[in-house]
Amino acid sequence: MADDVNVTDTFYPAEGSQHGYGSQLLVGFASGSPGSPEVFEAVAEVRTITFGDMTTAVYERTHLRSPAAHREKLMALRDSGPFSMDCNWRPQHVSQSYTGGGSGAFTGGGMLRKWVDRKVLNFKLVLAQGEDEPLEIPFTGGVTKYQPGPVGREDGPNLTIEVTPLNGQYHTAFP
Repeated sequence: MADDVNVTDTFYPAEGSQHGYGSQLLVGFASGSPGSPEVFEAVAEVRTITFGDMTTAVYERTHLRSPAAHREKLMALRDSGPFSMDCNWRPQHVSQSYTGGGSGAFTGGGMLRKWVDRKVLNFKLVLAQGEDEPLEIPFTGGVTKYQPGPVGREDGPNLTIEVTPLNGQYHTAFP
């Protein structure tokens, strides 16, 4: 079924859902050389990526003589919550560590160092779409959470990393 078909009162099979295998979160690195393009590198061993919530605040305008004795409201500012990544924790990997390494986005430090330094960075969430071209969602943000998880008997420690968009522009990359 085409993506522009009206499906009101129609029964139809699901066709468009894809698994996330192959998706990744990329971190940008500007080499500083004039004319050089920004290079993007992936965070290692990401198990899941959860989109941040997209919310709109409600502004209360009710007063003692509001019509029909009902609250009056207006839509107010939008907000973009953090993207959350659940990773296998690799404390020495250049992308997750404090010290970093390599020759690209993590040269000056991994995601822990980017959290410590409060770096403003360019990111790309790349969503695999089966045989179709991946969907790239670029945004500017910062690492706002870095939390190693519990060490247990049956599972290795995980790592939760949150990246918060710093403006509301990333949603414009959605089709």
